Amino acid sequence: MFNDRLLGILLLFFLFFLSFPGIITAQNKAELYIGEPTHDFGVVAEADGLANHTFIIRNTGADPLVITRVTASCGCTRPDWTKSPIAPGSSGEVTISYNPKGRPGPFYKSVAVFSNAKNKRTLLYVKGNVTPKPASAAQPAISYPYSIGPLKLQTKTIQYNSIRPGETGEEKIPVRNESSHPLTIHTGKLPDYLTAEARPATLQPDETGEIRLSFSPDKAKRMGHIHTALPVEVESEENRKNTTGKIEVAANVIDNFAKLSAADKAKAPAIQFSSTLIDFGKLPEKSGAIIPFIGGSGKESEVFTITNTGKSVLSIYSVACDNELIAISGGKKELNPGATTEYKVSIRPREIKTKIETFIHVVCNDPNGPVRLIKVTAEK
Repeated sequence: MFNDRLLGILLLFFLFFLSFPGIITAQNKAELYIGEPTHDFGVVAEADGLANHTFIIRNTGADPLVITRVTASCGCTRPDWTKSPIAPGSSGEVTISYNPKGRPGPFYKSVAVFSNAKNKRTLLYVKGNVTPKPASAAQPAISYPYSIGPLKLQTKTIQYNSIRPGETGEEKIPVRNESSHPLTIHTGKLPDYLTAEARPATLQPDETGEIRLSFSPDKAKRMGHIHTALPVEVESEENRKNTTGKIEVAANVIDNFAKLSAADKAKAPAIQFSSTLIDFGKLPEKSGAIIPFIGGSGKESEVFTITNTGKSVLSIYSVACDNELIAISGGKKELNPGATTEYKVSIRPREIKTKIETFIHVVCNDPNGPVRLIKVTAEK
């Protein structure tokens, strides 16, 4: 009888515990999956109007996936998305429209997708290069906001998003001589996989030209993210000393998956991140004096993990950031199915002068997403 009474008390206590608000919160098991989070529009003509791309969003979890909102990094990018819940195993869409009007030159924009998935915020990216409308009296001339001495350039950064063995990446940088004297452009020594040529080599006053670049992954002889600097020297009759500068060139060399069958892809590795955003927030003015670090290094660090959720070995060719203020350490180069590895991202607050917004490029052998980006932000 005593045991029956005790059992009844425990049952009442358990029912009260369940009914109390906030004691137990159901865990949502929706999973948002995007095969390739970056879309390269390539060359976009300003005269053609909006450039549109639709990302396929797949729910690989056990509960319905709800996209609550999608926000773009600027007004030139407009998102639209599936508003109804996406059932487990089903797909939805996020469509990105980029308006090239009045924006000649290269662009790289991010869009944040907020949902009820485990990773509440997922980033998508669109990039490309806008060719301007034919110049007319009613249209302003193309701008050249960058300089190497008297030479004006449209950009000083070239990024080949994905390039495969057997391909050749071609890019052009428009340049202009806005001085009153002829300018001769000399390009410096480069690795075997990259060539550069100025056309014409000598620009007369007010003359425009271009620097042509050609990237060969076969000569690079390695996979992953490759970054180098193109030395540029500008010779002017006006100055006794030549002006030197550099153009940053980066490329993601990936496997050629064209011959993979559906069965091969089903057995392929699959990369998954613990997060696609590393936000250091507002950094202290004197990190070493405020936050104690072993050895007094003055560094601040965050970590992220990579998991192989596929069915074969995941090869991580590179985890790299072109921003020299960001250091990445740790991690394995190969992961068996189900294995996880951890990477540490570090910065030195004392060396940060302005707001940072950059990307870590992860290149791997996942055929559904060989290039992934992790955004890194910090405020001073």
